[in-house]
Parts: sequence; C-alpha cells; structure tokens
Amino acid sequence: MLFAWIDEIQKSHGIEGDIFEIGVHHGKSAVLLGSLLDPGREELAVCDLFEDQGQNVSGSGFGQRHLFERNMASCLPGGIKVRIFSRSSSKLTPEETGTNYRLFHVDGGHTPEEALGDLRFAARVTIAEGVIAVDDPLTPVWPGVAEAIFRFLSEDRRFCALVAAFNKLLLVQRDSAQLYAQALDSEESQATYGLGYPWHSKVTPFMEHPMRVFFVPTSVRPHSIRTKLIRSYHRHRWLAPLASLARNLGRR
Repeated sequence: MLFAWIDEIQKSHGIEGDIFEIGVHHGKSAVLLGSLLDPGREELAVCDLFEDQGQNVSGSGFGQRHLFERNMASCLPGGIKVRIFSRSSSKLTPEETGTNYRLFHVDGGHTPEEALGDLRFAARVTIAEGVIAVDDPLTPVWPGVAEAIFRFLSEDRRFCALVAAFNKLLLVQRDSAQLYAQALDSEESQATYGLGYPWHSKVTPFMEHPMRVFFVPTSVRPHSIRTKLIRSYHRHRWLAPLASLARNLGRR
C-alpha cells in the first residue's frame, strides 16, 4: 500500500523512472513493484543471491531463482521488463544497472555493513525526486539495519527520513521531501488508503528532519467490536446523529 501511494504521488507529478529491488526472495513485493511500471518506458531491476547462500552473511533470506522467475512470469502484466542480477549487491555498479530509478527497495543483507552498502548504492542510482524504501528499519530483530540508517543519514546530508510505517522507512532527498509530504499529510489521501481509525499519524523529528509515522496505539485492539464500530463511524459520517443519541442515552 505504501509503495502504491508513493507511486501515485510520483505519477501525479510526472516523475518517471525505473524501479530496483535488492532482496527479492520469490517475488511477492517484486510483482507489486513491477505492476507499478509503465511497460513502454520503465523497467524493473532486481538483485538477489538466490541459491548462492554462501555469501548470505546475515541469513536474512533464502530465495530460489526458478521460483522467482515462475512467479514473475505468471503474475506480472505482459510487457514488463525484468533485469535480474544474480549476485551479491556489493558487486553492483551504476554503469551496469543505470542511474534512473524513481523507487529503490532495500531488503537485502541485514548486517550494518550490508545494509549501509545497499543504501550508499541506492543513493548513487536513484533520481533526485526518487524514494529509497528500507525494510526492517527499526526492529529489534535486525538492529544492524537501524545502525546502517543512522550512519547513512549522518554521512549523506542530502537525504532525510520521510515516513516510518508498516515496517518500512522511506528516505528522500531533502529538496524533494515537501513534494511527498503534501500528499502524505492530506486527510483525504490518507482515507483513500484506509488510514482512518484505528490508525494514527504524527510528525516527529528524526535525524534533524520531520518524519511522518503511521501507527496503531498499543491501547487499541484493532479487531475488537468497539474498534470496528468507531471505524465504521469515521467512515460513515451519517451515523453521527445516532452516535450522539447513543451518548445521550448513556448519560441518562
């Protein structure tokens, strides 16, 4: 959903470019990313160790290339071009991958060195208005990714954190942040993507820049009857008179 939202914002501003993903496993997110492309002008590039697990230092995933290719062939719309780099992402070069990526998903090795290397590479090949999405950014299971993010944002001051949500962190160049922030802060746009109650949002400083956070408070039980009723109320404002009546009856 977050990728689709960013894609919509980019297209509304005429931002074109390819998409890259490091760490594809069997292609679940790659299928989505590929479906966002314009087949006539854009392509998907991916990098994964696949069966070469001897280089999988962090043990963060195990994919099989034949399953990935089968899933991409059966699920992607026709005409989508997919370039596959079956190797360690540390061996990628801008000369072979190109430098025209509007969205770059980093979901490869999870040690500090692996993740930092991927972030540095993404910064080299992503266009000025592009977005770098990082998987497992602030989870205690993979602290190396968080370390890599802090180190990257400290050394490359062009970039800032834009959004933290759904186990992803989105990074953009500071000059492009407002372009995305305007849409992400829109209540109408949030509602379109189902981010009404019980979802909450806030803007908080992170590495000296305002970052948006979408979350469900720990005090809220997402699947309770109370939560479902409140969410229905927020979606259907015509229920307001009934809700007011119920409150008045409750007071009596």
